[in-house]
Amino acid sequence: MRPTWAEIDLSALVHNFMLVKQLVGERVSILSVVKADGYGHGAVEVSKTLVEAGTDMLGVATVEEAMELRDYGIDVPIMLLGGIRPEEAELAIQNNMVPCVFSLDVARALDKAASSNDVVALYHLKIDTGMTRLGVRPEELVGFLEQLAELKNIRMDGVLTHLASAFTESTDYTESQLSAFSRHLESVRAHGHSPKYVHSANSVSIKRFTHSHMDLVRPGIMLYTAEVDKGLDLRPVMKLKSRIIQLSTVPAGTPVSYGGTFVTKRPSVIATLPIGYADGYLRILSNRAHVSLHGKTAPVAGTVCMDLTMIDVTDVPEVRVGDDVTIFGDSLVSVEQVAEWADTISYEILSITGKRVQRIYF
Repeated sequence: MRPTWAEIDLSALVHNFMLVKQLVGERVSILSVVKADGYGHGAVEVSKTLVEAGTDMLGVATVEEAMELRDYGIDVPIMLLGGIRPEEAELAIQNNMVPCVFSLDVARALDKAASSNDVVALYHLKIDTGMTRLGVRPEELVGFLEQLAELKNIRMDGVLTHLASAFTESTDYTESQLSAFSRHLESVRAHGHSPKYVHSANSVSIKRFTHSHMDLVRPGIMLYTAEVDKGLDLRPVMKLKSRIIQLSTVPAGTPVSYGGTFVTKRPSVIATLPIGYADGYLRILSNRAHVSLHGKTAPVAGTVCMDLTMIDVTDVPEVRVGDDVTIFGDSLVSVEQVAEWADTISYEILSITGKRVQRIYF
């Protein structure tokens, strides 16, 4: 096998999930978000572990993601956080998927499919309180609710919104969203709906806004990494690793990789790793990032290639071909540090870890 792999610590995943349970208490249900292939960790194995740990639901973005879990025998309720298209209604109902609804066309398609399958289908109504991404706009909510009331084969099992700025220093925008959501809930109930679940809390707000817990919380990134809150005992789940496949001893003044953007300033030892931007190791990390080996860090030297990356190991003693290198996930190089070098967030670094990177589960 190609010597680039991701080690997935399932015990760390369970630890993080149990920490969420501790934070929200037994009366609050948990929807564990496993979209984007479990944030790059492998949706099937991650979902199996979370179901065993006691999650009440799983959350994905698409019907295709949900079907992968169903094909592997995972049978807990799966919420389609990105909603569905009308033509997917039949498949969603037949496979116990719970879509977020913010379109009357989708609601009517669900109603029709539920009728033909002789069931009452469940859905969660999504209200846009300030994310301006998905959801029924507040000014359209009353008319939307009135038309939903005409559909007899579907039932509102939940109402949700998404908090756009829970991570920012100021709490004003989040508090305004929560206040608006509370007002909209009054309207939902006034129109005869009795949702079992009311939810708004993502990973950041689970810790920061306890009044956002309501009936259900939706942890995502906090299941996989410690970025959410350094004060919490969250543990990284993924360790991305590779192995040196060539060592080159070169003189000062030697250019490295495309365009010669790195030129050695001294006699140097350059190691080549079989990992590149096709594996999710972003090109922007060229000449910015570091990796770890032998208890030390080594800088990325030159432009990250599609399949290969070079590092300067001149200051790392006793380096040999075949030595393991940690790209991120240990005490020397965290995924959060890599995200900072790449001017992004850990969500992206984890979720773009490529399919050809083998996952090894512990």
